Amino acid sequence: HFYKRKMTDHSWAVFPLSPLTSQVTSPSPISLKKTESWPCKLFWSSADFTWSFVVLAPLVVIYSRGTWDLLEDLVVPPPYFHPAMQRQLSGLICYVAGLVVRIILDMAKFPFGKFLRARPDSCQVFGNWIFNALYALAGVSFWRGVWFLLRIDVGIETYKLLFVLLGSLFVLVLNKVPNSLISSPLAISIDDHEQLGVSSSFFQKSQDSGCWFFLDVLFTNIVMRQLVVFCWWSLWSLENKFFFYQNMGEQGAVISYDSLLVGYVGVVISTFLDKMIQKFCSHSSVTGKVFSTVVTLLAFFSCVNVWRGLWSFLNVFFLPNLDSDANYLIGHLVGLLGLTGLLVTSTIASDSIVVDSDKIGEVVSVRYWVR
Repeated sequence: HFYKRKMTDHSWAVFPLSPLTSQVTSPSPISLKKTESWPCKLFWSSADFTWSFVVLAPLVVIYSRGTWDLLEDLVVPPPYFHPAMQRQLSGLICYVAGLVVRIILDMAKFPFGKFLRARPDSCQVFGNWIFNALYALAGVSFWRGVWFLLRIDVGIETYKLLFVLLGSLFVLVLNKVPNSLISSPLAISIDDHEQLGVSSSFFQKSQDSGCWFFLDVLFTNIVMRQLVVFCWWSLWSLENKFFFYQNMGEQGAVISYDSLLVGYVGVVISTFLDKMIQKFCSHSSVTGKVFSTVVTLLAFFSCVNVWRGLWSFLNVFFLPNLDSDANYLIGHLVGLLGLTGLLVTSTIASDSIVVDSDKIGEVVSVRYWVR
């Protein structure tokens, strides 16, 4: 959902947010010697994906769920408003706060990165962590705000959800940024302060571009990143009509086993198909690009279902006897500290808009243990 994203030297690629013209894997937290032996390649590739599916994805969802529900309790409009108005104001406050903070952080990204490069390694690590923590918090606030406002102002009728989903997908595909929709477990980003020196906006402008950089940041946050949320919200809400009901911010007693199964099966299939495309399709063929887009959409569908399933699982089994506020706070801290210890906090703070290159690139890029 969020946090869309892929391992590149620009950090995340996804969720849709998007765009990079090339994808280069980030340094691994543990450098292992490359080997040409296919059994070894298969083993370490399997280890990367298993680690992402079983460890990293749950931590990302734990963090997002805890933060999302904490905002539900903390952002409470005055009690004299009608309950419906209170909910709308809560969403609007989260949206505006998340949007403003993200714009500020996007604008401050380059000078802050330059500042850190002149400091000791310990300061660079801490500074990068602070930036990621603030960016992730603003990201959850932004997503929650857009999510709530869409539900209240647009509604959840099937035809409206289909219109929002298909329209948003069309715009993202037309602008060559569907990869921005992909999130954990099919996208991870290793912490690296050098990411603060790389543009993550749609037009890839830098601070040297002057006012064009500011306009690029505005367009990325107000248009492109909202389109990513539109896609996630509409698909998630559509699935509520056919799968077990599961809505963010609502505690349910039902686990979406259907979403978990569909999501993880889709993750495996999309990963396999991506490898086949890389191996058998020409890097510039039209057929290869079409297949790559289809795999991207399958990966997006799979990620949404993994999130639905994990979110429902946490609602039922994550410290069920604990007070809700304490539950959310512990979830927030467990997710953040767990990702910090594994050196992947960038995974919850990298809403880069990933622009497809002219040649076919990897849709799924999960590399943690090896490069």
